Amino acid sequence: MATTQNTQSTTVPEFDRAEVSRLTSMIRHELSTLVQDANRKRPFYSKSQTEAVARRDASFKALTEFVAHLDKLRKD
Repeated sequence: MATTQNTQSTTVPEFDRAEVSRLTSMIRHELSTLVQDANRKRPFYSKSQTEAVARRDASFKALTEFVAHLDKLRKD
């Protein structure tokens, strides 16, 4: 009796580096827009300069927390 081998290969899903690049560019653009808006006397995207600065600071805080989370994933 012939034996048959189970030839299931485990395939790793393909990772699209272009998507990472696109997302990084989007983040950079959005942060740049918030920084520029916070530097204006009359911000375009906020009701006041104080609100624009708060949005800028909140976005940097969120990004810093995200980077810390990625660093934790790398170390675990």
